Amino acid sequence: MRRQGAGLLTMMLTTMLATMLGSTALLAQAGPATRSAAMPQVERRLEVAPTPAAGIAAGLGVNVRAGYYARVGMHAAAGVARRGDGIVGVQRLEAVSRFLFDPFGEFPRGLYGGGGFAVRHVPGAPIRGDLVVVVGMEGPLGTRRTVPALEVALGGGVRLSLVVRSRRPSGR
Repeated sequence: MRRQGAGLLTMMLTTMLATMLGSTALLAQAGPATRSAAMPQVERRLEVAPTPAAGIAAGLGVNVRAGYYARVGMHAAAGVARRGDGIVGVQRLEAVSRFLFDPFGEFPRGLYGGGGFAVRHVPGAPIRGDLVVVVGMEGPLGTRRTVPALEVALGGGVRLSLVVRSRRPSGR
């Protein structure tokens, strides 16, 4: 069982790497104006799981534009969670596609939703894959260099996240 989980993790990492390399190749072919608008967006996140196996994690990720309305990204998070009578370290790697309802930043706040796949590791347990559904609200945009977002995710439990993304030159 452990070997099967390692194969799943390897497959997911390979897919994510291929996606990111493909996006980079497309950016290299784009003109300067397109390139600045399509540069990868870095995100930092703090996540809380308010379930009986409560936990908290911090993560770092990156996403790229996949058309006007879509963003494709991945992030990794590590933290602690309650298991039985103790606290254990947990890690998660996640790939998510988001659909933005206001990609051009016409309103101060923008709703988004999406889905993806996550791989979770808890010491003493097999590596586990989960489907993920995400709903979030980004903004206000203002003139800051970063854009805050609040996110609710379902996949292996409920997760509430505070996400801070670098601001794109235009839109979200």
